[in-house]
Amino acid sequence: MSGSIYFHVDGASWVTCHAYGRQRTPILSVSCSGLSLSIAGDDRASVADQLQFARELAAETAAFLGAMEEFASAARTAD
Repeated sequence: MSGSIYFHVDGASWVTCHAYGRQRTPILSVSCSGLSLSIAGDDRASVADQLQFARELAAETAAFLGAMEEFASAARTAD
């Protein structure tokens, strides 16, 4: 099964991490344009695989932030 979803970020968008310490895996929640997405670990995947995914998610999120800061800088310069 595959699919995709596209979020349009606006002033009402939010992202949060629900952490539960050692009791269970954290849940990352994103909400944009009335849609929401939650990402959580699964008992069928190894902890190592889940941790690797979290590291990749963090790296790509950092890249997104850098690209967005560059875009914002250019937008401010154009104004």
